[in-house]
Amino acid sequence: MSLQIVRFNTEAPQVPRVEEALRKLFAAIEAAAPTGIDYTAVRVGDGPEFLLTLQLAGAGANPLLDIPEALAFRTEIARWANGPVPPQPATVLGRYSR
Repeated sequence: MSLQIVRFNTEAPQVPRVEEALRKLFAAIEAAAPTGIDYTAVRVGDGPEFLLTLQLAGAGANPLLDIPEALAFRTEIARWANGPVPPQPATVLGRYSR
């Protein structure tokens, strides 16, 4: 299992564009229906900060890389954040799920 996090800030006027792009991204992911992933996008508070988490069940390739909308979204993040925002590995220290 691997976990990647992308956290970025944008300008307040960009927030609606980011949210719309996320709706389109998740529609494309739903249509592609990849398995073995847990992908979450959140807006932090009321501000212009976003957090994306991608958890892959196995050690295989990231299936999002095969979805054109996901690649386009990744490119847009750099524009919204005024620079590249590479995914960072993270370690799960605790989790509760029923």
